[in-house]
Parts: sequence; C-alpha cells; structure tokens
Amino acid sequence: MKKFSLVMTIIFALSLGAFFHVDAFAFDEKEKETETTVTKPNAPTDFTATVSSDSYSSSVTLTWNYDNYYVNGFYIYRATSENGAYELLTTLSRYSTSYTDYNISKCVPYYYKIVAYTYDYYFGEICSDEVVSNQILIPLNQVALQSVTASSGKSMTVNWYPVSDASGYYIYRSTNPDSDFTLICDYINSSATNNNLSYYDSFYENSALSYTDCNLTVGQTYYYKVCPYVLFNGQKYSGTISSALSDIVRIDATKIKKSASNKPGTNTITWKNLNDADGYIIYYSTSYDSGYKKLKTIKSNSTTSYTQKKLTNGVAYYYKVFGYVNVKGKKLESIEPETYTKYCDYYTYKDEDYTSRHKRIFGNKNIYKYKNSKQAWKNMKLVKAKVWDINRHGKKYTRTFYLYVHKGVAPSVDKMFKEIYKSKERFPIHDIGCYNWRGNSSTSEHCLGLAFDINSNENYMVQGKQILAGSFWKPKKNKYSIPLKCNLVKILEKYGFSRGFWGERKDYMHFSYFGG
Repeated sequence: MKKFSLVMTIIFALSLGAFFHVDAFAFDEKEKETETTVTKPNAPTDFTATVSSDSYSSSVTLTWNYDNYYVNGFYIYRATSENGAYELLTTLSRYSTSYTDYNISKCVPYYYKIVAYTYDYYFGEICSDEVVSNQILIPLNQVALQSVTASSGKSMTVNWYPVSDASGYYIYRSTNPDSDFTLICDYINSSATNNNLSYYDSFYENSALSYTDCNLTVGQTYYYKVCPYVLFNGQKYSGTISSALSDIVRIDATKIKKSASNKPGTNTITWKNLNDADGYIIYYSTSYDSGYKKLKTIKSNSTTSYTQKKLTNGVAYYYKVFGYVNVKGKKLESIEPETYTKYCDYYTYKDEDYTSRHKRIFGNKNIYKYKNSKQAWKNMKLVKAKVWDINRHGKKYTRTFYLYVHKGVAPSVDKMFKEIYKSKERFPIHDIGCYNWRGNSSTSEHCLGLAFDINSNENYMVQGKQILAGSFWKPKKNKYSIPLKCNLVKILEKYGFSRGFWGERKDYMHFSYFGG
C-alpha cells in the first residue's frame, strides 16, 4: 500500500508540472501579442470649407493638408447637424487634398467630416481622429413683397417676387404691424394648404407670385409677411422672413352697366347696386390714368345712376364709381373699380370709332345695310337746313333745304348745318343730295341717309383723269367748288363726315359718315 501511494504521488506531481508548463507558455504568447502597438494615422490638418454660389449653381469645396502619405485614403462625410447622422459622400485616394460637393441646397446647414484611413495586416482598417468643419449655410435671398392689396370677396391679395431655389413659402398674417404673426398658408409646389385661400402662380421667371386671403373683416387692416424655405430630405429649412406690408379690407367694386348721352352735353352712367354699400362716390377725368376728380357723393344705396352735364361733344370722359361703407365715422371706399370710358356723343364727332358709329345707326343688331327701300325709309327723318347761296346779282342770301337723313344722325346734321350757316365764311350751296335709294344691292351710304353730295356740278368725281360725275373742280375760280381746306369742310369733319377720297378715285362733292 505504501508503494502504491508513492507511485500515485509521483504521477500527480509530474502531471501538475506538465500543467503549469503549458499555462506559462500561453501567458508568454499573450505577452508577446500585447507588445504589438496599434498606431492611428494622423488626422488631416487645415480642414476648410469654401462656398461658391451664384444664381445658377452652388457648391462647397473642401481642402486639407496631410504630411504623411502612409495612408490608403480619406473618407468624406456630411450631415445637416453637427451631432447628427453623417452620410458617406465619397472615398478619396491618399494623394487627394480637395473635394467639391455640388449636390447641395441653399438654406440647408451642412457639416463636413474628414477621416484618414489605412489598413493593418493584423488589425484591418484603422482610422484617424475625425475632423469636423464649421457650419456651412448658403442663405436664400429675402422675399421682396411687391404689394398687399384689398381685392374682391372681402379678401387680400399678397404679391411677391419668387426667390431662386426656394421650394415654397410660408405666409404669415397679423392685425398688428410688429407682432402676433400667424402662419396662414404653406405655399408649395403651386398649391396652398389653406382651403379658404386661392392662389395664382406665375409661369414666367421674375414675375410676381400671388396669393389671396379670403373671408376677412371689412374695415380691418391686415399685415402680411412671407418667408421662403427649402425642402430637403423631407425637412423644411426656413430663410429670412420679409418685412410687412398691409392694406385695409374693402367691399367689392361697383360695375357700370350702361351709359348714354340722352341730351346734348351730357353723359348718364348707370351701375350695379352694391348690397353692402352705404353709398357711392363718383370720380371722372378726361385722361384715362390720371387727373381724377370727385364728381358726386351719393348717400344712398339704392341710387345707381348719375348724369353729368356741360360736357364737350366728341370728348372721352373716364369714370370710376366706388361704393363706400361708413367705418368709424369715415367713408371707406371699395376696391378700385374698372375705368369706364364714355364719349359725350349725343352728336356725331370726328374721331368716333366704327363700333360707336355702327351702334348709332344699326343698334346692337348684326346688320350693315338695309334689305330694301321700305326698311331704309323707316329709319329716315326730315331735317331742315338753312344755307347761304348767291343770287344773280352776286350777293349771298339765305335758302332752305329739306333733307331726309338717317334718324341716328339727324340731331347732328341739324346742328352741323346751323354751324355752317353761322360761320363767317358763308359758303354758298345751291344743291344738296342725301338719302337716295340706289337699289337693294348697292353699298352706297346714300341708301342709309348718311352721305351728302354738295354742289355736285362744280365738285366732280374723277378716277385718275377720267371724269365720272360733275363737270369740274376749280376752287380758286368757282365759288361753288369746295376747297380742300375751308370752314365748310372743317365743320363737316367735326361731325364725322369725311370727304370721298379713295386712292385714285376722288369725289369732291361727297361727304359720308362711314367714309364710303
């Protein structure tokens, strides 16, 4: 038994020695491993970011220095916040010292990070410390408000010039010029998110954008500001807000429905009633875009017409009729109405346009001649015309003609011949022809009672050198020949009757309303 115990003790001792031998070997290997030092690459130095921006493009150029080429290259990262998630933009070679980022947006803050890296046989990729740039931000231009104007429907229209690179605009409103502005609209991609508001987009560069704010309170002043923003990766970045513009909400404008010169020297205008108006204020001018004067204040909602007197025939008058409401003891006028043009045209006149002449003769019907003499005759009216003539002793005397003329020009013809008779010239007239039906197919203005033939023998009609009617035209030798310039001609032209000159064909006796 003692021998057996001795043998077991020796075997245990040998086994224990073997164990301790192996463990010591493993410890030596670990010690050798920790003796291998991992060295990081140096971090890049002088890391700078430079912005380049104009109206067409923007970019950021990164530059750096590196004094040790025992690296494999560089990683460039970018984020929109300093401590945010950085995305890898690119991997560059070890010889690179710059990189330009073209895929950027204005108004978005950017941070750039650069890391040098190398590869170790045992440990793989080893990166340097990170170097982060300062914030880079290319601002949007500030919105320039063009106008804030009261518009129809108790609304305000805001106009502003578009900002290059803006994705949309925030529109703010307040009743206080300096505070309490509230976001009322997110104007993005040709749409407004407020259902109560309308919009209009310009399709032309540098043209103003427009936005209408509806359902407002009449008499209240509203202030508006606009702020551009950029939409980037699902997030909106705001630019600089504009200064404020304002206007006061007004009622709708009136609309002039019709007008007439029912008596000499008058214009009567009639407009549409405004239910919410307390009255109307009428302005007029003889110039379309300036010089308007207050003509009349009407303190009644139901009175919707006015007659202006002592006007000059043939002159254009321009009218604006504002409705108004009484606000805090003052008259608040409506939005700007359309300018209405009305010629004083009880009598015909020289510069009367074709539309006015046609309406005077044919009304609103789409006709340009009468079908037959019976139809024409219904529109004729007898006018008495006193003129001067020369007796056989060479002295001037008064004689009277009775002329059938179109009823639309009858008052004008009557006044025209009175002026001719009163003229110091006392031009002699021995024959006058006016209405004369010349057949259903004729286009002559004599068929309409709108043409005069005066002293037909002494004022011939010619085609070149060929005489077609009459005998001669000798204004210096014959007193009945009508000169090119004389009071008779001036007065006829004043009332819109022009001489029959049509190229080579000249009719010296003929004066017509439509020039035919």
